Amino acid sequence: MAENDEFFLPEEVDRQIDSVRQSREGDQLDAEAMAHLRSYYQTDAKIEPETLDRIWNRIAGATLFKQDMQANKKERPMQNSQTPYAAGAMDSLRGSQRRRSPFFQRLSTLAAAVVLVALVGSMAIAFYAARHTNGGTASPQPTSPISTAHVPLKVTSVTMSVTPGSIASIACGMNVTVTYTALFHVTPNSVGGTVQFNYTVNNGRGQTPASITFKPGETTKAYTFTWSGALPIDHTYPGHGGVQVTSPNQLTSPLVVPTGQCTSGKFQVTKIDMAVSPASVQGLACGTSIVVTYTATIHVAANSPGGTVQFNYTINNGRGQTPASITFGQGEATKTYAFTWSGALPTDHTYPELGGIQVTSPNQLTSSLVGPTGQCTYAAAFQVTSVNMTVSPSSIQGLSCGTNVTVTYTATIHVAASSPGGTVQFSYTVNNGRGQTPASITFGPGQTVRTYTFTWSGALPADHTYPGPGGIQVTSPNQLTSPLVAPTGTCR
Repeated sequence: MAENDEFFLPEEVDRQIDSVRQSREGDQLDAEAMAHLRSYYQTDAKIEPETLDRIWNRIAGATLFKQDMQANKKERPMQNSQTPYAAGAMDSLRGSQRRRSPFFQRLSTLAAAVVLVALVGSMAIAFYAARHTNGGTASPQPTSPISTAHVPLKVTSVTMSVTPGSIASIACGMNVTVTYTALFHVTPNSVGGTVQFNYTVNNGRGQTPASITFKPGETTKAYTFTWSGALPIDHTYPGHGGVQVTSPNQLTSPLVVPTGQCTSGKFQVTKIDMAVSPASVQGLACGTSIVVTYTATIHVAANSPGGTVQFNYTINNGRGQTPASITFGQGEATKTYAFTWSGALPTDHTYPELGGIQVTSPNQLTSSLVGPTGQCTYAAAFQVTSVNMTVSPSSIQGLSCGTNVTVTYTATIHVAASSPGGTVQFSYTVNNGRGQTPASITFGPGQTVRTYTFTWSGALPADHTYPGPGGIQVTSPNQLTSPLVAPTGTCR
């Protein structure tokens, strides 16, 4: 064998064979790993082929990847068998070191590739999710089915609101309407049904039944109820309002009420209105008996705490006054007081007169005066309808002749009722008409009866000529002769 010939020990040959085998197995493992990675991310590669291809090209073009591929190509040929033993041993050691170094480089490169591929997969998944969210088309993913089964109806809560939210700026006594709104919440996706409940506007002291119906799937519904009236000075209304559910389950809502309180004013009389009935006596006959009613409507300041009004009233234009009073409750704004005059309508029209009131407390105020309009009318013309005669003494029986006596004759003159009045002209006699004396008497409007007296005096004559019969004879306004009267009996 020549001197330059290389010698290989059997152990060295075995190591080189193992080294070549391991190198080929490493390349095979690298190829299989890459194949598995490509297969694992094949689905995502279909979703974003351009992006994945670009990243794979960058991996393939990486410096470490290229060096690894070149090193594999260089190491695959077997070492020259002509290398001397010593040199071969050294080369074998160096070759073994070179083979180990590229092998670890390949492992590092493979790990980096795995990380990059995982990153690519994550990006692909993110791109898919973004496209799916923005309405893009994608392969349908399996999802959990949405339940459409309906659940039983149940009220979960009730929220309350009230309008107006405050009454602080409203005067007591003002009429307002307060609206309570109950918003019912029921379980989602329910079968629907009817909710039974009671509502209150006075903090539960009184309740009114009501109901509201939900359709399948409905979740909220509103119900409104109201209180209306004048705001009381004692602030008892509007009260707290709410609802109490009784079916399909039991639930009580919170109570709501407008905030604040109405405002009240000072107690004082602000105005008096007067009225009279009958409003007129026109057409009524004088002498007719009637009742005239005067009504005073007394106004006090709105929203006051109340109190007593002191006053005097008159039915004769203030010539006479009568004290009286009337009491107002808290928040009362008006009250009436009535007083009357009654009697026969006089022909002089002095009654009924003007009536009114004069307030003295809590402040001073005088009303206007009112009275029936018109005047009564006369039912008949002024004329004498009858004359009644009487005499005193009614008898002289038993008296001695020559006794001085005075005999008084009384004429009661009657005129037509409801006449305007006037003067009655007449003549009277005490001697059976042999002699007459003129006289007169005046009747006022409406007067119907008056009396007139005349006398004879002297000694009773023995011939019984005196006292004679006496009476009157009316000449105006009409003619009428009275009966004659004289004392009975004769002197002795």
